Amino acid sequence: MTTSGSRKPSRVPGLFLRPIRWPEEAQLIVDVNNASRRAGGSLFVMNVKVLRAFYDHLVNSELAGDFRLAESNGRPVGYVRVEWHDENRGDRVHGAALYVTPDAPAGTFGPLLDWILSRHLDIAGAQGPVDHPRTASISTLFEPPDANSVLESRSFVPVRHGFEMLRPSLEEIPEIPLPAVIEVRPVEREQLRRIWQAEAEAFAGHWGAGADDRSEERWQEFLADPFMDLSLWQVAWDGVEIAGMVRPFINDAENTSVGVQRGWCENVSTRAPWRGRGVASALISRALRALRERGVTEAALGVDAQNETGALRLYQKMDFREAARETEWRRPLFLDGSPATEAGA
Repeated sequence: MTTSGSRKPSRVPGLFLRPIRWPEEAQLIVDVNNASRRAGGSLFVMNVKVLRAFYDHLVNSELAGDFRLAESNGRPVGYVRVEWHDENRGDRVHGAALYVTPDAPAGTFGPLLDWILSRHLDIAGAQGPVDHPRTASISTLFEPPDANSVLESRSFVPVRHGFEMLRPSLEEIPEIPLPAVIEVRPVEREQLRRIWQAEAEAFAGHWGAGADDRSEERWQEFLADPFMDLSLWQVAWDGVEIAGMVRPFINDAENTSVGVQRGWCENVSTRAPWRGRGVASALISRALRALRERGVTEAALGVDAQNETGALRLYQKMDFREAARETEWRRPLFLDGSPATEAGA
């Protein structure tokens, strides 16, 4: 798909925003994404397969209108993409991705944020009134020197942190048994939809979760996951019910590009009736051992640092330590009850 639209100049000399040509420019977006991630200390390395698994199944976001690539004198230096969803906690959240490379011209962050806010207002205006508050949200990992002051000048405040965490060795993994009657069984493909549904249910009360997490597009994205390796998954069953899971993966391209042997101990979830019984810690122990058997020497994961179920404390107990920090910023989309914004875009 080739999107339409023209280049739009910004107030930074030589900086233009233009639509993306998708999927022809997927690798270009990956390169910008990884440059920004590296600058923010991220452990994860993006690739085209991962990006396409997500972008080919977007919900409440369409690339033609909601994505812009930032170029400085014809050189890609960042991009923005907006979306919206109704959170289970009540707000309609107008979210955005904003990536800026470390060699972007000074002042690039501001015009990109202003385009985001302007696009949010266009979308909100087209939607009409809703019965709950509208919130603008953006998360930052790599923050250019002016990012905080730009965000604060647009009335954003930091509300949440997420960590990438690293366990630098897979030696001395603790032996943690599963609770009685709970067992891990080999995963079969015909179980995948039940596993996906159980995971979505487990995360339904978490920060940022919404009804769209159980949409058909999210199911198709789940199936398209290029890291899916059922032989690594640890899914705990209590009779015919899924109690919890860990879905590890190995990003071979990442390991090659940065010269490590790392596995990701991700998608850790326990359904509510089985929480507080040690299911997650036992599954993490099993997942780490499975990764070690595959030849990796370290493990990473991501976590909402304010997770109410105590995930951060659990991961620290399992010897994971903070390696990179992401900040989520929010503000009312409409300030003072008005759709007007001081962003000026």
